[in-house]
Amino acid sequence: MSGILGACVVLAGAGAAAAVVAAGVSDPPPCEACAGFTRGEALRDLPTMTSQGGVLDVAITPRTRTVDIGGRSVSSQTYATRFAGPTLVVDPGDDLNVLLRNRLPVGYLPGPQDLNAFLQPKGALTNLHVHGLHVSPESPQDNVFLSIRPGSNYQYRYELPSDHASGVFWYHPHRHEYTDMQTSAGQAGTIIVRGGLDGIPGIGDLRDRVMVFQNTLVRGSSTAASQARPPKHRLILINGQLQPRIDIRPGESQRWRLVNASTERFLTFLPVGGEYYLLARDGVTLERPQRLSSIFLAPGQRFEVLVRAGSVRGDFKVVQQYFAQRPTPFGIQPEVQVATVRVQGVAQAQQPVPSFLLRADDLRGDDVPIAVRRRVVFTQDPSKAQFFVNGVLFAHGRGHQPTPMFSPRVNTVEEWLLVNNSPEWHNFHIHINPYQVVARDGKPVTGQPEWADSIATPPGSRITIRQRFADFTGRFVFHCHVLVHEDHGMMAEVNVVP
Repeated sequence: MSGILGACVVLAGAGAAAAVVAAGVSDPPPCEACAGFTRGEALRDLPTMTSQGGVLDVAITPRTRTVDIGGRSVSSQTYATRFAGPTLVVDPGDDLNVLLRNRLPVGYLPGPQDLNAFLQPKGALTNLHVHGLHVSPESPQDNVFLSIRPGSNYQYRYELPSDHASGVFWYHPHRHEYTDMQTSAGQAGTIIVRGGLDGIPGIGDLRDRVMVFQNTLVRGSSTAASQARPPKHRLILINGQLQPRIDIRPGESQRWRLVNASTERFLTFLPVGGEYYLLARDGVTLERPQRLSSIFLAPGQRFEVLVRAGSVRGDFKVVQQYFAQRPTPFGIQPEVQVATVRVQGVAQAQQPVPSFLLRADDLRGDDVPIAVRRRVVFTQDPSKAQFFVNGVLFAHGRGHQPTPMFSPRVNTVEEWLLVNNSPEWHNFHIHINPYQVVARDGKPVTGQPEWADSIATPPGSRITIRQRFADFTGRFVFHCHVLVHEDHGMMAEVNVVP
């Protein structure tokens, strides 16, 4: 078991994305996992379903299907006929109604410390999480404590507030002990809430491209749980395609919505083919575009990026850089090509990058009352495949009901210190509300506010966040979004009270 869940070497300067970016972007090593697959096809858009009259009704059916991955017919447990699910487009104030029909086979029921939990691609129980949406955690909305059994249906009814933030969110299963297996099998899709950047000239009128990054393992003619083999044997797909080609004309600007829907992959790559500007992170728009020298997306994170192509035509390789989440083979994510940016066609006149986007809330002021200060400490015991929050294993799923770790009061602001006392990288995600990063290792974050709902927590790091538990009472969770860690205990319950 220690080979799968071993420790990680600490990287120098771990708090910065630059620390995980390596040289050699032009000539990545051959992709060991890509043999026998078709690569280099033009990036395809995913199917889109858009609300009408303030309502979007959707049916999602996880079940075993045959899907195309790199020109091969592969059996997997997906939401749709593509490996990535359809994109759902709604407006603030809309009703999003999702009928989840569980048609997964009755499979292995994983238990604690059991290696078979990593190796079985089947799963019986499921539910749905709308990652990043600010909606009620109570049924029939984002209740992740539900267990929807095979052959049964559940009607979710999400009511988006009229002032809901615009941006990129996503959906995936969240039944404890099954989340890693089911997400690795392809059960993920994007949610777009319109508004905000859509009305800004130079952004809202650009070509808009959704790119869903997923990692999976193909063994023979079917997918398997991603943890069954080291990362070098796993595929990194974009919209279900292997190393797709992203076309852009010289001088053209495009809006890319990047979704890291992988189970454990920390994506890090260098911008190629032009200039890249960060516009929004995890559904929260920045005040001003931020020029990117590297891109670092923790599992679960989303970036909106303005890409302005250069004048030089040609093919530019997008390369996932070497990343050591932990030092065993199961923790080394090798350098590998994930896409090609092709700059070609009739040159376009370069458009200016907007200087201002949207005003962002800022919780750093002395006038912001902090109701409670708390500590969240990540630790682990790799010999037993156990991952802890404040020394506690999340127990829901084996006849136990979790006890709330924290009980904030609604509409108050709290400050949490996130401490990673383990030897490997984790990733902190909380449901329902985003949070603002206010300090790293005791050093205040300056400049424009930094909001997120999923951030990397390097080994030994101490990250201070502030969050407002706005609008909704009820039970939800926070956890590590390296999903195998979540499934093995690194999750805790929050109960927001009146």
